[in-house]
Amino acid sequence: MHIKNIKLTNFRNYDEQHIDLINGINLFVGDNANGKTNIIESIYLSAFGKSYRTTKDVELIKFNKDYSRVEINYLKDDVNKKIEVFIDSLNKKYIKQDEIKIKKLSEHVGELLIVIFSPDSLDIVKGSPAKRRSFLDMICSQLSKSYFINLQEYLKCLKIKNSLLKNGNVDKDFIFVIHEKMSEYIYNICNYRKNIIEKLLMKSKVIEQNLTNFKENIDLIYVSDFINKSKDEIKKILDEYLNIEIMRKSSVKGIQRDDILILINDMEVAKYGSQGQNRTALLTLKLANFEILMEEKEQVPILLLDDIMSELDAHRIKFLLEYIKDYQSIITTTDASFAQNAKNIIIKNVINGKIES
Repeated sequence: MHIKNIKLTNFRNYDEQHIDLINGINLFVGDNANGKTNIIESIYLSAFGKSYRTTKDVELIKFNKDYSRVEINYLKDDVNKKIEVFIDSLNKKYIKQDEIKIKKLSEHVGELLIVIFSPDSLDIVKGSPAKRRSFLDMICSQLSKSYFINLQEYLKCLKIKNSLLKNGNVDKDFIFVIHEKMSEYIYNICNYRKNIIEKLLMKSKVIEQNLTNFKENIDLIYVSDFINKSKDEIKKILDEYLNIEIMRKSSVKGIQRDDILILINDMEVAKYGSQGQNRTALLTLKLANFEILMEEKEQVPILLLDDIMSELDAHRIKFLLEYIKDYQSIITTTDASFAQNAKNIIIKNVINGKIES
């Protein structure tokens, strides 16, 4: 799988822009606020149907324009394919695959496989549990439509439950019914997360050792109240905490509180890791993510690296460039000096919403 070209219309600071890509390293160079990250955002939008930088779709429309359109033409299994995302100023949005409108997002996520590195990716290692869950959910959702649907349905139930708890008008019997549904979603989600974390760990151990000359050993521990629990046991846990939740007016138990502990040499890297260890752990996890998607989907994901090179030292940059040279990547940077000896690369300048070879 690789993207052949991108067409942007009224997207962020672009008017009309056609971007040809090679099946290798595509390096976009320019000062900040010129539109480099917007290229990566357009690919993410096409893969997930939403931005990773804003929750408001209208912000993707160029100022004083009525609509925005992103078209991605790509090759998958030797077949030419196309994704189109259209957004207008009245909050109308649609996604098309090969000119056919997608009715449900669950039908689309996983079609265009991506792995993204961005400046806030370090939060996966040293940030809140929510960042690690989001990272894990991104992997699982691209691998399994069933997982994505279960997660969506669980979050709908959680939203209804939290609304009832917050308003204080609680019908316990009704919430017990909601718990019945939630327990099934939790069972499915928790087991799938556990399975993917085990695969992520196997890949990560090899990558981490190669990155550090066998000096560091990584470990991942899935933290959840529902590991190895049956659906009935899960429902019992939810029911038992209802009175506490009524007093607190919010949900106490649920997979929205799960976490992944990341250990380097048996120490939690978020608490005790150096900056170098944080960055190595992130690089390890992202490359493990890449390998899992490639194996499970039998497709090569597209790597999106948004100004991440400034976060890595020369050793890690050399390792990464060697690793990605045979795959398609889209990289943004303010300084291209690190790529002097890179192979299979094309470099383009980005200046105020215009791209020059």
